Amino acid sequence: MVGFRQKWVQDLPPAGGFPKLTYARTSTSPISGASIFAGVFTVMAIGTYIFFEDKIKRNAREEEEKRRLSMILPILQAENDINFLASPHQNVYYTRWMPPQTGKRAVALLRDL
Repeated sequence: MVGFRQKWVQDLPPAGGFPKLTYARTSTSPISGASIFAGVFTVMAIGTYIFFEDKIKRNAREEEEKRRLSMILPILQAENDINFLASPHQNVYYTRWMPPQTGKRAVALLRDL
């Protein structure tokens, strides 16, 4: 290692050092926090107003629809009953009446299950 020479040159800072970096904040924000808060509050207030105005109108329409249907529903039901009775249909209830199970008979029937 006696005859070794460097084949590269190390990077060093320039004489006198590097110039100072300016990292301080130089400009202020163009919009203040109070104006952002006021803008957001205004947008939310207008949105809430529009929402509740629409909700009142929708409720009024739904109430009118309910009143209208409650007046016409008996007529529609009667028409449906007439159509059902006029059509040929079968009785789907093929059962006979049985007295309610009480006392020992009920216990015996439950035991058989």
